Amino acid sequence: MNAPRASAPFPWRVCLFGAALLVVNGVGAHVLDALGLVEGLLSPHGAALALLLPLAGLFFAARLVLLFAAPGLVLGALVVWIVDRRASAGKGT
Repeated sequence: MNAPRASAPFPWRVCLFGAALLVVNGVGAHVLDALGLVEGLLSPHGAALALLLPLAGLFFAARLVLLFAAPGLVLGALVVWIVDRRASAGKGT
């Protein structure tokens, strides 16, 4: 006999990943503004530029993931969870 399959748990990790990207986006924008990113790029000083460029690279990489990859990832995880939940509810489990 086949044991009834339990419904898939809610995709918390994917939703938390999206929320973490939102926080990184907001905090990163404020940090880079406080550090003077635009001013540092227009009139570079060696030490300041060495700090600003890696931070700006990480910030913009996280922003690209937030804007282009995370919405599909979160939406896909939620759709799979809903479909699996409906399928297990239809089987009476």
